Amino acid sequence: MSRRRVLRAGAVRHLRPSRRAPGGPPRACVRPPVPSVPDCAPPGAVELLERAVAYAQSNLRLVTADDLERPTPCTRWRLGELLWHLDDSLAAMGEAAQTSSLTLVPTLAPVAGLDLVESIGQRTRGLLGHWHPPRGGGVAMGLRHLPREVVGAVGALEITLHAWDVGQALGSRRPIPPGLAADLWPVARRHITAADRPRRFASALTVQAGAGPADRLLAHAGRHG
Repeated sequence: MSRRRVLRAGAVRHLRPSRRAPGGPPRACVRPPVPSVPDCAPPGAVELLERAVAYAQSNLRLVTADDLERPTPCTRWRLGELLWHLDDSLAAMGEAAQTSSLTLVPTLAPVAGLDLVESIGQRTRGLLGHWHPPRGGGVAMGLRHLPREVVGAVGALEITLHAWDVGQALGSRRPIPPGLAADLWPVARRHITAADRPRRFASALTVQAGAGPADRLLAHAGRHG
């Protein structure tokens, strides 16, 4: 989640934009993205981050120096630019786990080439350590103050969507795991709103009846699954 995108200052009303913790609530079931859902405990932000990071790593490990100029589903960005954005998002997520106040402006200079891929790898490997054990309270970003749990869940959504973007750019087309997509669906419905379109997300797409959780999630985020 970039500091001005996931930690955005007005587009998401209850959140910024950017686990399964020991003793945390158990993940009882997978919820399909439909109005009628089982009565079960939703996964916490740390569990969502764990699963988002695992999915991201499966795509990021495929990136080579020759790939950085590839086009991505984010039409304004080549893969190298998307990876820089993801690097900043991961840095912001690491800070959000440990601080009560987060700057909206990136504090690190851009990294280039395979050094950028290594930087992202280090951040994904270290991110969950920052979020374990989970802390309560909130995070102030400019004039906004958001629950830390919300920040983590939205961060997991952004990591997942951009991991999918990376896979599409590489031609690997690794799908978002259905269970992860189903659990991120309520986050996406709540925090990707009309105020985000078309600047941050393209218009939502129509999906066929019977579409799976990943296709529904991607369509809501303006992406063709």
